[in-house]
Amino acid sequence: MSEKSEEKINNQKKFPLIVYFSFAFGDLMIELFVYLFGVRVFSFYENRVLLHPLLILAAYVIYTLWNMINDPLIGYVADKPKKFWDRFGKRRPWIIVGGIGISVSFILIFAVPDFDPVVDGFFIFLWLLLSICLFDTFFSFFDTNYNGLIPDKFRTDKQRLKLSGFEVGLGIFGSVLGSLVGLIIDYESKASFVFMAVIFAFIGLIILALQQYGIRETKEMKQRYVKSVDEINKVSFIDMLKICIKQRSFVAYLILFTLYQATIMILLGSIPYLVDFILNEDPDMETVILLGYILAGLLSIPIWSKIAKKAGNKKVFIISGIVMALLIFPFFFANSVIYGVIAAALMGVGLIGFWLMSNPVLADVIDEAIVNNKVRQEGLYMGVRIFFARIAILIQALTFTIIHIITGFDSKLPAQTDLALIGLRIQMAIIPVILMLLGVFAFWKLYDITPEKKKEIKQKLSELNL
Repeated sequence: MSEKSEEKINNQKKFPLIVYFSFAFGDLMIELFVYLFGVRVFSFYENRVLLHPLLILAAYVIYTLWNMINDPLIGYVADKPKKFWDRFGKRRPWIIVGGIGISVSFILIFAVPDFDPVVDGFFIFLWLLLSICLFDTFFSFFDTNYNGLIPDKFRTDKQRLKLSGFEVGLGIFGSVLGSLVGLIIDYESKASFVFMAVIFAFIGLIILALQQYGIRETKEMKQRYVKSVDEINKVSFIDMLKICIKQRSFVAYLILFTLYQATIMILLGSIPYLVDFILNEDPDMETVILLGYILAGLLSIPIWSKIAKKAGNKKVFIISGIVMALLIFPFFFANSVIYGVIAAALMGVGLIGFWLMSNPVLADVIDEAIVNNKVRQEGLYMGVRIFFARIAILIQALTFTIIHIITGFDSKLPAQTDLALIGLRIQMAIIPVILMLLGVFAFWKLYDITPEKKKEIKQKLSELNL
């Protein structure tokens, strides 16, 4: 790398801490609603609405097919030149619309009419399908453009790691907020779930407002957008999609990210089953169990940050993924709330390290894509990423449905059989461990951005001035 290029990289625009803090509220928004969706939707429709698990699974399958079109296309459309870019920015308008839409559509998921699940099961199925598809569309508006803004606004490893620290901290707080559902709802009343959804919709709007200062795009960024219009228009949606899935580092990231998301969705989605059917405790114990994860996670952020600065993004991503997988296994033996707290704390140590490195690794992938393609189209890449993240929801639904049917789990029974309880333990601990280890192995074999290659990418990126 030439001295001039290196100096240019190191002298990137510095941001005050308030920018990082405000920007990171986007991750709070994402983690809050990912938690609420992953933990509450399947359980609500199976255990309270009493919709048959196969109908829930069918809705999730169609929902995933919708995502095959919805997410990448939204990313591509967001990247196409718009007249408002030079005034309002490229990403911010989409983030605002998406944030408002997430809040409103989340209420609809739980506001299902009081149909008979046996006689009117098909209508409940349609309500579930349409409401989650609408929710996901707005979520894609938000997530695609929020994460697409990161590699463009924060250009150096130091900036990205600093932002990631704020994101993880606020993201954990998002999970904390989501876990408070147990203190709000009456599990026997469907109406209380609607009340819960309204409360969290209002919280979502507050989070969106707090994020506005951080996501403002600079004058220099807007000028770069306008400058790149001609290059963007040369590449079609199909051509760009082909480029995405042929990039080895991106494929490696997608596999691990998808299986990580499935791991988290299954694990967190199993917590209500753990508390209700295995431990026979009140729902508010869900929050108590997650306190272990929260405290251990927060304490481990500075430790993982120091490790990342010395060891590099790829190595820490792999190590933290393995640690996370191995520390999930103790959940299999959970037999009390105290044990659950300890298991959650152990899992949290590995999870936070992995979470902390996720966006810096993805930013390296995006940098490589920009250098290869000579154009910034982070939106499409993020759209593809969100699509694969939604596959995780399908994996969760498949896991829950298959295990519940095979083991005879029935939420209407006063007590579950021993086989059903073992099935819940396998669902909560064994499946997530397997998925996470498979993802780490695939990433280790496929990811090809070495420290040397990363330096070359940084230099070329600086020369392109994109």
